[in-house]
Amino acid sequence: MRRMRRLLVPTVIAAAGAALLSAGPAGAGAGVEPGSITCHGGSLSAAFNPGVTFRKQTTQVQADGDLGVCFSQEHPKLTGGTFRFTGSGTGACPGPFVVGYGRLTITWNDGSTSTMPQMSIRAEARTVALDSGAVSEGPFRGETGRLNGSVTTSLTELGQHCVSSGGLTRYEANLDSVALGAI
Repeated sequence: MRRMRRLLVPTVIAAAGAALLSAGPAGAGAGVEPGSITCHGGSLSAAFNPGVTFRKQTTQVQADGDLGVCFSQEHPKLTGGTFRFTGSGTGACPGPFVVGYGRLTITWNDGSTSTMPQMSIRAEARTVALDSGAVSEGPFRGETGRLNGSVTTSLTELGQHCVSSGGLTRYEANLDSVALGAI
């Protein structure tokens, strides 16, 4: 009898573990499109309203851009797209110009869209990052997104705009990488 219990307990534990593994991660189910995608060579153009000055204040941010060339094993037809970010944050010259949150919508080359309603933004003199947004709808739903870039607006030009009466209202960057997935 003891020998049978010793054999039965590991078997029950193994069966329970297999059942849990086959169920998948919490929240997985119909309609979820898991996977990942990476893009390189894109661009970003941002507008700040009101313009960023040496006085810390809240500003509205609108950024548009191109994802560059994209690759996904799970979604091979998605090879590029455009994006739009709208949000707000606080900042001042010399930086960070904006730290805040907003909504990022990606329109893929096949016409589908991925939406991240709560994406953080950090725009500095040399780098820009949009990070930690979970895709709520569209391809890659449930996955996390990240965009990183290097600012192409010169430091001299940024400084000139910071001291002007309207402040820094435009900002340009090349995207080093864009990723959606388990990042």
